[in-house]
Amino acid sequence: MIFPQKNPHRQSKDLSGKWDFRKDPQNRGLKKGWFKGFTKDRSITVPASWNEQYQDLGDYLGPAWYQKSFARPASTSGQKTFLRFGSVNYMASVWLNGIKLGTHEGAHLPFVFEITRHLKKENRLVARVEGFLKPDRVPPGNVPPGPLDSFNNNFNPPASFDFFPFCGIQRPV
Repeated sequence: MIFPQKNPHRQSKDLSGKWDFRKDPQNRGLKKGWFKGFTKDRSITVPASWNEQYQDLGDYLGPAWYQKSFARPASTSGQKTFLRFGSVNYMASVWLNGIKLGTHEGAHLPFVFEITRHLKKENRLVARVEGFLKPDRVPPGNVPPGPLDSFNNNFNPPASFDFFPFCGIQRPV
């Protein structure tokens, strides 16, 4: 996917910076309607992994919510508008003004939603992100070690690879 380019016919707005953040270890956010907006627990910097920003999130891989308010750029009137996430690890669900735009599975790749018909003068963007390790994800996690694994499997989280799967919105939006 080509990175957005500014030119006389196209513009872009970077939503990097401070976002509202709330972890959801009991996975209650969907039932409570946090996709319409939520009370923040703290601020967090985007882009960056949440595991590196707060000590209590160092090993956390479960659900967490991001929220950012922004105004519609004046020059978008009458033009198609897209929301592009550069990378989210691992599973992302995204809402704009309480309307679900979609989901994306898989870290390290960009994804886009057209938001033209959902864009208002003032907007609330909400994303639910989780990075649980599962056997059917890349890299796979929570898989019993194989007999050919040559390293000690005393890692947190339990995985048959030797790096940490950092979570969060890891590239610009």
